[in-house]
Amino acid sequence: MKNRNLCVWGVAAMLATVGCSTVAGGGARPTYVRDAMENYRFPKACDALWGNALAVIAAKGYGLAGTDRQLAGQDRQGAIPGFLNPGHATTRDDRGVYESVSDANDKDQRYMVQGRPAGTDGCYVQYFSILDDLINSVGRSYRDYDMELALLSRVDPAAAARIAQGEDKAK
Repeated sequence: MKNRNLCVWGVAAMLATVGCSTVAGGGARPTYVRDAMENYRFPKACDALWGNALAVIAAKGYGLAGTDRQLAGQDRQGAIPGFLNPGHATTRDDRGVYESVSDANDKDQRYMVQGRPAGTDGCYVQYFSILDDLINSVGRSYRDYDMELALLSRVDPAAAARIAQGEDKAK
């Protein structure tokens, strides 16, 4: 039993070391984009921005649910695929926060996008990649700043270009 515990701790230490070096070796690009998009306030109200936010997910090949499909330019979804879709169409809570979750792709990855009002003419938008490991019944998620930059390039190409120029300098 002691040998097994030592083996488990050894594997955990190895994975932690590899994980830290992978994150540290990510370079300036991911850090620059993350820092630029972390608290970016889109200069449009969430209502006006939401169709574009959904279109970014659709452009990456992810299916949406319900009426979100039409907002993003996708065909209507049949009843059975709609029922089996792990995602959901846009919901809006009492604080005005929008949320939508896409269908999973063939690798069990999907996206959640959230829009939080920032005054009457602004919106904070965040994308989260969700990877469901159905075999082990676990899920992992991370914030996807590149998707946020893709949305910015749709709604304010000049601002996205400034971030891209700064990103090139950071390389």
